[in-house]
Amino acid sequence: MILELNVDMGEGFAVEKELLPLIQSCNISCGGHAGSLTDRKELIKLARINQVKIGAHPSYPDPKNFGRVSLNISHKDLITSIKKQLSELMFLLDHPEELHHIKLHGALYNDCATDFVLSEVIVAVIKELAPKAKLFTLPHCALHQVAENNGITVWKEAFLDRGYTDEGKLQPRNLTGALLNNGKEMFQQFTSIALHNKVQTINGNWIPMEAETYCLHGDHPNVLKHLNEILFYFNKWQKNEQQP
Repeated sequence: MILELNVDMGEGFAVEKELLPLIQSCNISCGGHAGSLTDRKELIKLARINQVKIGAHPSYPDPKNFGRVSLNISHKDLITSIKKQLSELMFLLDHPEELHHIKLHGALYNDCATDFVLSEVIVAVIKELAPKAKLFTLPHCALHQVAENNGITVWKEAFLDRGYTDEGKLQPRNLTGALLNNGKEMFQQFTSIALHNKVQTINGNWIPMEAETYCLHGDHPNVLKHLNEILFYFNKWQKNEQQP
């Protein structure tokens, strides 16, 4: 098992200094839904110190709703916004290749999972500004397919702190089962995906699931506690001790 963890950061929850030494990749908010220029500069500095891969976390331009509501926005306006978000983050990097990956946020992430036209719009921007950056997204979704068709490297992503529907989508946050709430549950979700390529849904069914990177949300309650619990169980597994 390889535990490659990514966390969304720069969203105003002040957990970054404690989390960064424990993870492999960070997704830095680009100002569309949260975050400031000062936040981005500090996170890039901390990521370098901790040798954490730097990623961009663009979203619908909607700080009022934290980027978690689908916007009725023209493709032209969305392109303008995503270009601005990516460009402003990349300007702070020493060179373009320092941007390891891009991961969409919130409603834009979910919308692109099913919308091929919207995915084409986003992928065109990525090809223009950051063609060597990897794209984190749900396995085999619309965005995954469009990106690979356009030569963008995709890392399939799974979520350790979220519940899945029988269709392989994330359970909406306002519904029961959307959030997992302890580290043991999260580690068990990781092992089922990493070892068996499957995940148990909120209805108790098992569906296929693959991942090369695993997400924890920086705004999840007790995220640091949960992350430490996951690492405890992972290290225990590595030592061939009894699994939890």
